[in-house]
Amino acid sequence: MFDLKNCPICDSDQKHEVRKAPYYRGEREHFSIVECDNCGFWWTNPSPRGEDLAAYYESDDYVSHTDGKGGLLDFVYRTVRSRAIKSKIALLNRAQSNRKLLVDYGAGTGAFLAEAKNQGWQSMGFEPSEVARRNAKKKGLDLRSPESREELEENSVSAFTLWHVLEHIPDLNETLAYFNGRLIKGGSLIIAVPNHESADAEHYRNHWAALDVPLHLWHFAKKDVQALADMHGFSLDQIENMPFDSFYVSLLSEKNLWAKQRPLHAFWQGLKSNLKGAKSKNMSSLIYVLRKK
Repeated sequence: MFDLKNCPICDSDQKHEVRKAPYYRGEREHFSIVECDNCGFWWTNPSPRGEDLAAYYESDDYVSHTDGKGGLLDFVYRTVRSRAIKSKIALLNRAQSNRKLLVDYGAGTGAFLAEAKNQGWQSMGFEPSEVARRNAKKKGLDLRSPESREELEENSVSAFTLWHVLEHIPDLNETLAYFNGRLIKGGSLIIAVPNHESADAEHYRNHWAALDVPLHLWHFAKKDVQALADMHGFSLDQIENMPFDSFYVSLLSEKNLWAKQRPLHAFWQGLKSNLKGAKSKNMSSLIYVLRKK
């Protein structure tokens, strides 16, 4: 287990535990989430790294790698993903008119990338999971391992997209610096991450599924993304809600809390979260559009 003693945003070594959350795909191990006393950033600590961390992804329940086909949760996931991809492409097209190259980082099984290619984007994807890369090949996509990311030339990418990926990446600051170096001036970095300040996060607390420990190493609020943008030479141009996520995360959270699916309760909590977070851009998950200065 890796104990990160200093905050990756402000470097303070003062922190305290704010959550003790379960790993809900296997044995009910519990992991601590700490908050920086100085800037308020949250991270899972201590956390597994390397092969130990990779072992937690080896679950048939991890549908972003497997394109799972069974059960209510898989059905909801695939339905939400299909509808969300169209809005993500529209957001990408609005954010970046230069279509030199799109790189989907953490591409999963390639559903978003396949649609981007269909809409005329020159594109490529990086994905660490060999299982996911094999599934992507069924869509005609040849995804690369992140180990080959240095092959990308500097100032060569129009847009990087990370759909619920940044929270998984161990080398947070190094990766954000990498994105800045490879983007063209004015290039876009589009990030979707869970928002632990949402109403559903506060309702479910330790059982909020989007904590997803230990797979999620970092836990973001809007101020954190703004701070990271400032640190790495980006402007934060836009924040968008992801309303479908509130329902899906609430459905998972109900199962975490009660060991059974309670779709009506999940729908009600997701709806309340969306109503509270609509105007303030504070729903369960948020999309951030950053631009290289």
